[in-house]
Amino acid sequence: MPIATGHEREELEAELQGRPILDIDFPVGPFGTKETPAVVKSYYDKRIVGCPGGEGEDEHDVVWFWLEKGKSHECPVCSQYFVLEVVGPGGPPDGHGDDDHHHH
Repeated sequence: MPIATGHEREELEAELQGRPILDIDFPVGPFGTKETPAVVKSYYDKRIVGCPGGEGEDEHDVVWFWLEKGKSHECPVCSQYFVLEVVGPGGPPDGHGDDDHHHH
């Protein structure tokens, strides 16, 4: 059963279509496990991450998902684990939070 269903999946796909693929980071570093998950840095409390699988034969088609602060995520294909490390102000990535310093 896919992780992103219905509305959530539409939201994710709309989000992906609305931005250049280069803006979306792939995880870097060693393959994430439950004990030592791959850390993805974000300026916000959640972000889109693409998991391309491991090296060589472990590669798979990129699986996109939302990674949220405080929740680990397991890729449904390769079972790599990810965690989010917030390195910025936090808050929602769409800029509709209580941050009114800059307008798009």
